[in-house]
Amino acid sequence: MKSSIKKMSALLTMMAAAILAFTFTGCSDDDEPMAEVTYTYGFSNMSASHPDFLEEMNKIEKGFQAALGITGKPFTKKGTIEECDKQVYEACRKAFDSLKGEAWQGDYTFQVTNVGTGKVVCTAIFSADDENLTISTIGNKAMEDADTGDFYFSDGSFADKSTELASWQKAACIGVVLKKGRDDSGDWADNGNYTLKDGTTLMPEVHGYVLALRDVKGIIVWSQPWSNIEVGCDRNPTTGFNGYSNTRAIINAIEEHGWTLQREFPAAYYAVNYENVCPAPAKTSGWFLPSGGQCQYWLNNKDVIHNSMLNAEGDGCFGLYWSSSEDADNPVSNAYYLDSCPGYDKIYSEWKISSNAVRACLAF
Repeated sequence: MKSSIKKMSALLTMMAAAILAFTFTGCSDDDEPMAEVTYTYGFSNMSASHPDFLEEMNKIEKGFQAALGITGKPFTKKGTIEECDKQVYEACRKAFDSLKGEAWQGDYTFQVTNVGTGKVVCTAIFSADDENLTISTIGNKAMEDADTGDFYFSDGSFADKSTELASWQKAACIGVVLKKGRDDSGDWADNGNYTLKDGTTLMPEVHGYVLALRDVKGIIVWSQPWSNIEVGCDRNPTTGFNGYSNTRAIINAIEEHGWTLQREFPAAYYAVNYENVCPAPAKTSGWFLPSGGQCQYWLNNKDVIHNSMLNAEGDGCFGLYWSSSEDADNPVSNAYYLDSCPGYDKIYSEWKISSNAVRACLAF
């Protein structure tokens, strides 16, 4: 009898531990020890000049509580500071998006703060003037001013390359600006017809290009032996910003032949599907495989790009990377790749069935 009771007690203890483990939610999925990060929130500014101000304040507070999954303050998250700050910021953006369509009678500034670091993670402004509704972005540099080497974040904002990023900004950084602006002629001309990442909405203007902060996983072949065809990508090893157009040409080729992108053209597949690892902001082209010209521009500016990537705790950019451009002399079996290793620094041609790394690119 005592033995049965002991067994039952042990079983209940194991079940309780399992339930606790199953229901625990942290900010980080890695194996690092989890810390408890404490936050608070409140209004740093408000208008009390109309009778509904308390009701409006309550609506804002409830909206943020719902998005954050909390009922009051202070509240805590478990994980690294950078991951928890990022999670809190993303929840605040959801709250802001759910509230910005409301008609406000007063003016309010709502902030969420990391108690331990004193960092204001999010500032949201709601105003009776509908045009004065804003939420703080991760970066503070205007898109029009973004230039080579600047940091690019998951909310589509930018920070100057000289910025000393906070840990939560590093966690939110998804790339580094490759080039500012779009050229209609010259070595870096881009004549592509872009849609947003939804695949249907036309992209009205290209303000620049971003190189992903990290490689896709492993080294990958450009195409398989049985899918070695002349796809119709550009054949320029060192000019032209044609990565988006080339990637579209590869996708069109698989549709014509009844192939799949993953099986027949792995390099393009893993570039496009970097979206599953690191979602691109909505108002971008989505990820694609850069062209030979885009790789050459990367090579020309590799020091500033590499330094920014390391500062954001990315992968750096020294290695052998596929471009989406086919070889000018043998487009059926060869494609161009970038060798950015010290002492090489050149675009080369190689069999498509060879293996190189892939670094995705997007247009914003």
